[in-house]
Amino acid sequence: MSVMRSSVSVVLASVMCVTWCAVVAADDDLLGRAKDLYRSAAYDEALGVLDSIATNTSLVDSVEVNEYRVFCLVALDRKEEARNAISALVSANPSYQLSEAQASPRVRAAFKEVRQSLLPSLVQHAYADAKAAFDRKDPEAATGFERVLILLHDPDLASSSEFADLAVVAAAFRDLSAARETAAAQSQAALALSARESVASGSAPRGKPAEPPVYRDGEPNLTPAVAITQTMPPAHLSERRLWTGAIEILIDETGKVLSAQMATPVQATYDKQLIQAALNWKYRPALKDGMPARYIKIINVRVDSRPDCSIAVMTQCRPQNSN
Repeated sequence: MSVMRSSVSVVLASVMCVTWCAVVAADDDLLGRAKDLYRSAAYDEALGVLDSIATNTSLVDSVEVNEYRVFCLVALDRKEEARNAISALVSANPSYQLSEAQASPRVRAAFKEVRQSLLPSLVQHAYADAKAAFDRKDPEAATGFERVLILLHDPDLASSSEFADLAVVAAAFRDLSAARETAAAQSQAALALSARESVASGSAPRGKPAEPPVYRDGEPNLTPAVAITQTMPPAHLSERRLWTGAIEILIDETGKVLSAQMATPVQATYDKQLIQAALNWKYRPALKDGMPARYIKIINVRVDSRPDCSIAVMTQCRPQNSN
């Protein structure tokens, strides 16, 4: 009886495989047909074929199907539908671009216009997702912040000064995420080693006093630490330019700075001066559920070593309205 059931299962699997492969082959043929129709300028017919492809049940590249849908809609001057199709492509993959070999200048221009309009909101959403992953201590948080930074350096967005601060913050959170995962892995390795040594020596592992929890922005019922003294050291930088970075400090339950490190370096010599100064800063401690708590604070650093612009100094200078 069991042999019969096995035989039936094999037959059913074979039938399903043949059916599925037939669907894939059919969809491949349809996509090829749509491409031929597009190349012969039969755009409406090509759209009809593309709409008939069951992309959710085959291995046909749905991106390529959507590309040709965009090509046809632009050629037919169906602007709103083309915009929606481009939006779907870009939203699914914000880094997606059309090459010169793929599309005509008209299609690329339409694609770029829509993509440029979408990128700011896509960056914000990507940052929100990465921050949520960071807050729940998800190991993928660092990867999420890296995606944000890749988008921020995209040529269609890099010229905008709107996201300059976000790039600094995202880089800081990326480094914090990576450091946290490294520390967690090292802690696990140390515990495992200690356990093995204890077993080998026949003694029970010694207990270690638990470290107080450390909180960051976004934690529920958390009131962040407030600066009492937070004086930046004077900068004596020979190169005339605007410098930006970020410093991360750990503040204890009394408002004392326990440690400081550069989340995003500014300049090597100034970084050392900044860390030394940060160790003497004083804060009103953070409160978690109304009780003093340890808190990590990230402070953006902006140093402008350019002289003020004047009649005598016209280049490499600081505009009067510069902060």
